[in-house]
Amino acid sequence: MLSMWEGMDQARIGQLVSNLLGNALTHGTPGQPVRIEASVSADRLTISVANAGDPIPPAAMAQLFKPFFRGDVRANAKANGLGLGLHIASMIAEAHGGALTVASSEVETRFTFRMPLFPATAGQDAKGPGPA
Repeated sequence: MLSMWEGMDQARIGQLVSNLLGNALTHGTPGQPVRIEASVSADRLTISVANAGDPIPPAAMAQLFKPFFRGDVRANAKANGLGLGLHIASMIAEAHGGALTVASSEVETRFTFRMPLFPATAGQDAKGPGPA
């Protein structure tokens, strides 16, 4: 039986989470908490990072995971990045057979990473065995 950690580069998953936390701290409302949640189900790892702040404009949502995209940087945000953090995080997610998504509203902005715990093998996809 495969270990749930087999095929997972723990350092890269740590980098993904670090990039999401840095983004939340940079773009979130100062003085409001940044929340990180993680859960494991029978076959999936889910990690999300959420912060309060202005919602991401719809035009920017489609560009967030592209390299060098920084969008409008608010006056109180540190504008030191190159716009690669979310791109790198999304590439790490894809490399692990997962996905990175974003939802943004007046209440919060939440980035969610989901990946299968067991790597897909020939005849299988991320949800289970293929045809016999």
